Amino acid sequence: MRNGTLTAFTLAATGLCGAAWAAVPAAPAAPETSEIRFTVHEKALLDVLRAATPQTVSVGTNLFSTDLTLLDPRDLVLANGRATFKIRVKGRTIPLDQIVTPVVTIERDARTGQFFGVVSSMPLTLPGAGTIDLKDFLPRFEIPSVVDNPWNVADRPLGLKLRIRRIAILDHMLEVGADVDLAPVVSSRAPGSN
Repeated sequence: MRNGTLTAFTLAATGLCGAAWAAVPAAPAAPETSEIRFTVHEKALLDVLRAATPQTVSVGTNLFSTDLTLLDPRDLVLANGRATFKIRVKGRTIPLDQIVTPVVTIERDARTGQFFGVVSSMPLTLPGAGTIDLKDFLPRFEIPSVVDNPWNVADRPLGLKLRIRRIAILDHMLEVGADVDLAPVVSSRAPGSN
């Protein structure tokens, strides 16, 4: 992925990481919807980061541009509304191989209600050029607001749709609150077709 990084936070924030979720009772929602809250712990998020790397990003302008590969994430810590971890950065056209510590936060667009992951700090030392902050080259990444997942229940598929209402980085966990809609999945196949 060239114009973004840390895609794993998108997966983890929407609960697609495949790790065990800890269900937490939620306050009652509007009568036509149900709400759940679930948490994703640091180990599960780190597993997702490892699965999503290596990632390559382009930095610089046309005159001075290079591709950097991000790999080997480790030491993820979630606290105080921020995610920090260590990740190795290797340069393709410049002699660069170092460990950096990005800081990622979650922002919500007040107008649309959409959530975004934002790299708010990722300083990197370039040989002979000083330090740059890769946050200036990494756009925010969209966190899906709706997650659809069909489940097979008894003899028919059941659609599970999560509408993300809030995401919070807490101490050692990511908490997601979502409205839940459950409905039978209507097949688009014609009767008698396989």
